[in-house]
Amino acid sequence: MFQARVLTQADIDVDLRTYRTFKGSPLGRPRPATSRPERAFVVVIATIAIVAALMLGAAPRELAAGVAGLGGGMALVAGLAGPDPRQVIVPSEPLLAIYARRVARGDLPQAVTRITDAEMARLGSHGYGSLVGTARPGGTLGIFVDDYLVWARTPPRSGIQLDPPFGMG
Repeated sequence: MFQARVLTQADIDVDLRTYRTFKGSPLGRPRPATSRPERAFVVVIATIAIVAALMLGAAPRELAAGVAGLGGGMALVAGLAGPDPRQVIVPSEPLLAIYARRVARGDLPQAVTRITDAEMARLGSHGYGSLVGTARPGGTLGIFVDDYLVWARTPPRSGIQLDPPFGMG
């Protein structure tokens, strides 16, 4: 199998960067979600507002009672059905963290991207490589280690608190 990418920018930086491989989520931290009780609470409040609007608008009481019953059923479903969305299983995929040109102990990576298991084994846990492209979120990058070029498998993201800081661990 042959893989090639073409960089069309004339001012591409090629410089020595520190990298580290680890397992984690290529997308970063999942968006905070609401719990089941919070979802049920929102449905109850919305139902109360709708029923109050119906009653103030002189709607028939049967209609308001039907909406209230429907809202109560929806609140019950929202509060009890399905798994809690906060219990997110974070995927553990091989990632490559690239640090800034000037990096101090404890600094987060400048860019993190997904790589393959074979590339992770070939690169080792940490080292130095020649960066080709831009180490920024959404950029295009590759890193030469000896004579082996590793391209980003996903668009790079910025470093987050769950990523390994430089010089730690």
